[in-house]
Amino acid sequence: MYEKTRGIVLHTIPYNDTLSVVHVYTERYGRVAYTLPRGTGRAAKMARAMYMPLSLLELEVEVRPGREMQRIREARTWLPLPYVQSDPVRAALAMFLAEFLTAALRSHEPQPDLFAYVARSVSLLDRVGRGLGNFHISFLVGFTSFMGIMPDAEGYRDGAYFDMQEGVFVASRPLINESLPPAEASVLPRLLRMDYANMHLFRFTRSERATILDRIITYYRMHLSIGRLSSPAVLHALFD
Repeated sequence: MYEKTRGIVLHTIPYNDTLSVVHVYTERYGRVAYTLPRGTGRAAKMARAMYMPLSLLELEVEVRPGREMQRIREARTWLPLPYVQSDPVRAALAMFLAEFLTAALRSHEPQPDLFAYVARSVSLLDRVGRGLGNFHISFLVGFTSFMGIMPDAEGYRDGAYFDMQEGVFVASRPLINESLPPAEASVLPRLLRMDYANMHLFRFTRSERATILDRIITYYRMHLSIGRLSSPAVLHALFD
């Protein structure tokens, strides 16, 4: 049986001499692995180019419950991303988002609101003008609500620590749980007000932005068991 769905490409890996496997976050089926022919002809190369990370596709796909990998019958571009493909900065941000999403999106259950958020974010990455240096931070902040791990900023007071495990502000340093000291914790309530509309108003030095990104990734690693990511090192060198 074949069904139609929209999808966001996460990553593609070799499977054997004739097939690759492309992991796609789909609107109707959550994360799905699809086989992709590894031909060497021009048509095969053009087809593979369609499956670049974060590509937004309209798909007609095989649906066989219980199978580890499915097949794609037909694919076409849902929304072109010309600037993501041609601008080195946007390409680096796309590489980071794809790596992060590959680690974070594991469910095979559909989450329409989450799919819409990711798709909208990818679309904005291609055309946003102001605040590009904060785009990935804004994305990660917004993503916490879909994972059910948004920090509770209501309890913030001057001098508070942020308990990373519990996701709350506390008056004294936790004895066991990892925490942010007051100087770093004080930035968090402001970050939680960041979105794509106002991210250009947030000014950080390269060092501050790198620290913020590292702490957010640590938070995700603790709550979603995300492994070490390689792409943040590229981002640290990009933005002043």
